[in-house]
Amino acid sequence: MLSQNVLVRTGNILSLNEAKTKASQNPTDELIEILKIVLRDNKGSGENPVIIQGVEDNSLKDINREDVKITVKVFLSSPDVNLLKEAIDQVCNALNISAIESLVIAYSDKESPEELLTSLKHLWTGVEEYVKIGKLSSVGLSDISTNVFIDLFQWATIKPNIVQISLATCCVVPPALQAFTKENDVQLLTHNDPGQILPEEDLNELFNAETSLYWVTRYQIHLKCRGILSSKGYLVYVNKTII
Repeated sequence: MLSQNVLVRTGNILSLNEAKTKASQNPTDELIEILKIVLRDNKGSGENPVIIQGVEDNSLKDINREDVKITVKVFLSSPDVNLLKEAIDQVCNALNISAIESLVIAYSDKESPEELLTSLKHLWTGVEEYVKIGKLSSVGLSDISTNVFIDLFQWATIKPNIVQISLATCCVVPPALQAFTKENDVQLLTHNDPGQILPEEDLNELFNAETSLYWVTRYQIHLKCRGILSSKGYLVYVNKTII
């Protein structure tokens, strides 16, 4: 069996009228609908990876870079630091930028707390490398236990200053986490992203083949002065089996 890597760049989904009517508040439903539109309307270019480009994102054109804030969330399927760095690099390439103001990593697997901490430490080496060269500013993690977050925080040279918790699985913020974030000036945020942003069954159906996910990256661009969301998009990187 042969396979090929495919990178889908949706561009600014706020400019897609069809997406506006179909997309729901559920991030998975939104992503699936967007991918259906982009895969239907665009052909791939390049060999490996094949790049499928949706609508071009021109939201940063003629705008002072200092007037916008770019936030990125990376959903990783493995603790491979090279995949994390690739996801960050691809967002920068797609938007023609050199730095991201805020990055949150979503990685969770069926690992013990000790194994998860080891995986996150491995990923965090890439985060620290990119902070040191000015590619990242605020950095954080999503959906990890209080103890794992505290252990990583205490181990890290460059401390995470964001932690996200799910509204679906956590009705009440753990008191220990609330106290720790307050004491250490960590921003505590909530989100409504599912544990698995793009389920395997939907992935296979979208690409009409056996497909494995490397990562999904979601970016948002806000105008600082007015707090307006001017752009939102996804990058999806997969490996597709060719019969």
